[in-house]
Amino acid sequence: MIATSLYRELLIFQQRISRAMQVLLLFCVRQSRPRCKRARQGAGVADIGQWIGQCVGCLMELYQIRYFVALCETLNFARAAERCGVTSPSLTRAIQKLEDELGGVLIRRERRLTHLTELGRLVRPMLEEVLAHAESTKSAAHRFTEAEQRPLRLGIMPSVGPFRLARFLAHFGAQHPGIELAVSEGEAARLEELLLSGSLDVAVSVRIGPANIRLRHQPLYRESVVAIFPPAHRFARRDTVRLIDFKGENFLLRANCEMRALVFDCCRKQGFQPTIIYRSERDDWIQMMVAAGRGVTLMPVNMHFGHGTLARPLVEPALHREIALVTVAGRPQDPPVQRFVRAMRAYKWDDETSSARGDGYQLKLSSKAPSIAAKAD
Repeated sequence: MIATSLYRELLIFQQRISRAMQVLLLFCVRQSRPRCKRARQGAGVADIGQWIGQCVGCLMELYQIRYFVALCETLNFARAAERCGVTSPSLTRAIQKLEDELGGVLIRRERRLTHLTELGRLVRPMLEEVLAHAESTKSAAHRFTEAEQRPLRLGIMPSVGPFRLARFLAHFGAQHPGIELAVSEGEAARLEELLLSGSLDVAVSVRIGPANIRLRHQPLYRESVVAIFPPAHRFARRDTVRLIDFKGENFLLRANCEMRALVFDCCRKQGFQPTIIYRSERDDWIQMMVAAGRGVTLMPVNMHFGHGTLARPLVEPALHREIALVTVAGRPQDPPVQRFVRAMRAYKWDDETSSARGDGYQLKLSSKAPSIAAKAD
């Protein structure tokens, strides 16, 4: 996740600056011996730390390093002061303080022959490294504080559909207009991979198979499975459709359908094997083929588009699946992700399903309906 990587980056920068400052500390200790003579006199092992502490107090300030580096690059006090946004006297005083700290002259001001001394050439690369790491640390901290400006990455299973989720996303967007949302689709297994790798922040999915202890599934709502068929089909005269009624029907199925194992198992228990004549990765193609009279299919009720097809509740058995919000357990979340997760938990999803388009029926969920997630366990 971006927050974790930035914390790691800041730590690395801090370590690099610490190493560079240790080198400068040793140099300063050597150079500041005359000034620290009284501090060292009579110093034993017990108070050597106090002496080093006094030497550390002699270290330079970051602005002094910045002024010195600018002066090294320009070899002109006026231009260096202009680059640093200060007056020439201020820059001169800062350089003098730095020279006092290091115990020697760093630059000689000789009209048109301003040049670094041997000491100045010695410390220049060290101070440039300190300044570079300081700037990198500042940039990393800025990226961290501006993390809210990056898109919130949401993964959704294709079969979840936009009917319910779009209303929530519209509501969330109105409440948080500054959060950009980037939505991508993928099957359940793929979404889990993207979550664990940090490529997604959250996902809306159906748990399939054994639970991954690294992921947290928070149930949002349940939706029933319905039979979908063309208007002239015999199912149109019924209020409900039993699974056994699919025996002998041409069956269309979405590839990588998470309901496949459950449906096939239920069919076997009913004493028949479904006759699959068409597969597609897209739900719209499946339903258009049904509308063209090629066969029938089963889908979650909220995936029924209603263009040239009808739907009836599936009974004996009634099937349903549970839609969940999936996050990585224990992973720190950026503020936008925290707001999104809280909003999804608080949203009133309810357990009613949508009315079938053009048919006006209202489907109620059965508490005894087999669950896809439960079956997968």
